[in-house]
Amino acid sequence: DAAIISIKKKSIVIATDSITEGDHFPRNEKNPSNIAKKLLRVNLSDIASMGAEPFGYTVNLSVPKKLKKKELIIWIKDFAKGLQHDQKKYKITLLGGDTVATKGNLIMSLTAFGLAGKKILKRSEAKIGEDIYVTGNIGDSGIGYRILLKKITVHDVTLRNFYIKKYKIPDPPVYFSKGIGKYASAATDISDGFLADLNNLITSSKCGAEIMIEKIPFVLQTKKLIDQQKIKIDYLLSCGEDYQLIFTANKKFSKNIFKLA
Repeated sequence: DAAIISIKKKSIVIATDSITEGDHFPRNEKNPSNIAKKLLRVNLSDIASMGAEPFGYTVNLSVPKKLKKKELIIWIKDFAKGLQHDQKKYKITLLGGDTVATKGNLIMSLTAFGLAGKKILKRSEAKIGEDIYVTGNIGDSGIGYRILLKKITVHDVTLRNFYIKKYKIPDPPVYFSKGIGKYASAATDISDGFLADLNNLITSSKCGAEIMIEKIPFVLQTKKLIDQQKIKIDYLLSCGEDYQLIFTANKKFSKNIFKLA
């Protein structure tokens, strides 16, 4: 009926998010396993941004009544396979949840739980003069989204699939985030877009930021798309759903951070 969580000398960090059909994943998505992974990972990204270690989650499904019983059983089994895969990958446990039938679209909500030690990373602790880091490439997910909307054409099938996968299945730096707690002063994850989430961090910290555009990490193929004027840097910096971390740290920790990375 309920989960019992016992902890000593640690804090529980809680994150929750919802994703809906048509907005966060395609209506014609044929692989429910991908949907499950995205739902779980967008929440693990929030846990990671606090420097916490995830240990469990609850999930609620609002499933369309239009699905026939046989279709629903197959869908649920495939969805569960995605959760099972990520439970092993991130060493976490399903604590419970609920499933209901709805007349509308498919809606899913997930709440993730993590454990943090004495230091919990917040958005509001950045200091003037610190370095700003990002844990991974920017804009891959946004390009995948535009490919699915047929607003950009990428002829190379392997590259096309690479971008679409980045949109469908985020890869938050869960394990890396455990190690940055002793170096980072503030952190947030990139869900709304690099610029928007950086702005959240510096506004909370009452600081400004100087962005050196040549140091923003883009994959080589993305740089080519920029050069070919198929995509604009402005879009890449604002499209969102990268689920990487932005964090700040004192310059003296730079060698330690790169070694950790």
